[in-house]
Amino acid sequence: MGQLDEHFSVLIVDPGEAASPVLRRMLGEIGINRVESVTNAMDALPLLREGAIRLLMMDWVMEPMGGEELLRSVRSTSETASTSVMVVTAKAEPAQFFEAMDAGVDAYAVAPFSTRILAAKLAAIPDDR
Repeated sequence: MGQLDEHFSVLIVDPGEAASPVLRRMLGEIGINRVESVTNAMDALPLLREGAIRLLMMDWVMEPMGGEELLRSVRSTSETASTSVMVVTAKAEPAQFFEAMDAGVDAYAVAPFSTRILAAKLAAIPDDR
């Protein structure tokens, strides 16, 4: 995933607001401290369009805009096309995993997982996104 420096920024889209504190803590443990969170995809879009977000962490099943629609929006504009996208979900459903991967997400994690697993998944995201 490239250099994780003080300029590396993450946006978490967490409809239930339960995952954000845990993800924020885990990201901090691996040296990522610039983390913002919103509760829906519609609020995420303006922040993503600013171009400073390097990693988007989101659930796949959200309302009113789902993960697939948000991913299409991210990949469709030059300001956001290089943003890495990771699905974080509590649902271990193979069909959802394959749907998300086929749609073009960079990583997928089923909670609960450890900070070590999160770091490994981030490290596996190609630098050329």
